[in-house]
Amino acid sequence: MGEHTFECYDVTADDDVIDEVARIVAELYVDPDTLMDSLRRASADLDSVASSGELASLMSEVASAVIPQMDLDAERVHLQTPRNEVAEILAFDVLRQIHKFLIPASRIREKEISQAPTRGLDIFALLMTPKVRAVICEVKASSSSASPPAVVGGGDDSMHAQTKKRLKDQKGLLAELAWAHKHTTANLRGEVARALILLSRKDAEPPIAAPVLVRPMDKHGVDDFGCFKEAPEEYGPAQVRFSIIRIPGTLEDFAERVYARAREVA
Repeated sequence: MGEHTFECYDVTADDDVIDEVARIVAELYVDPDTLMDSLRRASADLDSVASSGELASLMSEVASAVIPQMDLDAERVHLQTPRNEVAEILAFDVLRQIHKFLIPASRIREKEISQAPTRGLDIFALLMTPKVRAVICEVKASSSSASPPAVVGGGDDSMHAQTKKRLKDQKGLLAELAWAHKHTTANLRGEVARALILLSRKDAEPPIAAPVLVRPMDKHGVDDFGCFKEAPEEYGPAQVRFSIIRIPGTLEDFAERVYARAREVA
């Protein structure tokens, strides 16, 4: 619709997809390659207490300690961290791999308590070419039969309300850029600094609103884009790039498979 896009992506149910998403989870929580390299370096003079087998066992213990797991028998299972966080993981991959946005840092990677939910904007990203633009991404997961589900346009915590609030908040944008600069990798810090300079100017390019909604396939409805598709001009001058990710089965079962596999991968 003009410069605005509304797209659906289907996640297949095979083990390859579970492995791919699990690797992202493992990377964000443990970064197993980096951690193992550090352990090997540190163990150079600790042969008697840090054999290869002992390091592998330690990696397993670390993964068990920091990667949250689903408990499908618990009450209020819909509030568990993996169930809600897997939506952000899928959104992370869509924004990075399909839309080619630069994601300087992840709040999942940087959160202080692994079992706790993340705080602040779900995903802050940048479009670097042809011109630098900020990308504001609110992520929601819903199993509601309503189309659109209430998380899209109803209430202060909805995608609609949060996206409009953040698009108008210049100080918040600068805070996101400063946070990204602080937490990004060394090779991306220059790109974030360049974005900070350009996006602080009065003639900065307008941002992109890129909400992501994760839905079980059997709950998805044709009206799920809601107010974003009905009136994209409300978010102007931002461009709307709304993605729906449809997954097989329930959100809880998908999250359980992914996070259990992530512990094994790590």
